[in-house]
Amino acid sequence: MRFSFWGSSNFAKTVLQGLLQNRLKPVCVITTPPRPQGRKKIITPTPVHQTALKNKIPVLCPSRLLEETFLEKLEKYKPEIALLTGYGKIIPSQLIHFFPQGFLNLHPSLLPRWRGATPIQSTILAGDTQAGVTLFLLDEKIDHGPIVAVKKININNKRYTYPQLSQCLAQLAINLIIETLPQWLRKEIRPVPQNESLATYCYKITRSDERINWNQDADYIDRKVRALNPNPGTYTIASERIIKIIQGQNFPDNPQTAAKKPGETFIVNSNLAVKCGKGYYVISQLKPAGKKTMSSSDFIKGNSWILNQVLQ
Repeated sequence: MRFSFWGSSNFAKTVLQGLLQNRLKPVCVITTPPRPQGRKKIITPTPVHQTALKNKIPVLCPSRLLEETFLEKLEKYKPEIALLTGYGKIIPSQLIHFFPQGFLNLHPSLLPRWRGATPIQSTILAGDTQAGVTLFLLDEKIDHGPIVAVKKININNKRYTYPQLSQCLAQLAINLIIETLPQWLRKEIRPVPQNESLATYCYKITRSDERINWNQDADYIDRKVRALNPNPGTYTIASERIIKIIQGQNFPDNPQTAAKKPGETFIVNSNLAVKCGKGYYVISQLKPAGKKTMSSSDFIKGNSWILNQVLQ
């Protein structure tokens, strides 16, 4: 099986590692070019690039996908099929038909739900009861092509963080690819068009999305913290100080909390708690600007001023 692997993200890295562990080695890897990373802006290859080099797989990092030199190099490896996940660029229509056995895209959602850039975060934010991965045939529209295969899991009442659900779906994706690719190459699968009436979309997370709005329900705030951490993270502002919310849990109101104002701070079992529009949220870990992550109980010991404040 001569396939090329297209990916850049940590999710794609996990998928590639899983395929390699199961003796599915691509003839080449296509990833985005190295970029500056961290405070020192060190030029760093993508996680997929680093994994490919460790496993002695040829790597192509085109700046533009229709460059003649890139297409010539790609053609030398004679890939029959392309497999893409977490690549980070839109594939031009000319490339979609470049591979005799097709261009397959692995998307970490149950398409047509959550087309777009942030499907895992959106699944958590929405409180979906199911999550999954979809293998589909790429076409000119974003996450639109006919479905080849799907794997799903129930996540109801499971408090997944983004890294946890991402890891879970990557393992699901590995199994799906291993099971499906041989069937696809034997032409045993007929792709099924997506139901457009069920399509939903997700978008890139912006800085404004990271700030906690304490007027919202505690269960939504809990999902937001789990969906956006560790990166880009969530934060609140207390007396003009930025405080990142690392971890916590939501609770329903009781007679003592029901009368409090949204944003009002108080103590629950030595931890910092905040009243929400409905219910309250107990912060277990936080990170003040310029300082290390700490428990909220330790933070309170040196910052009692935060108690009985109303966070905006």
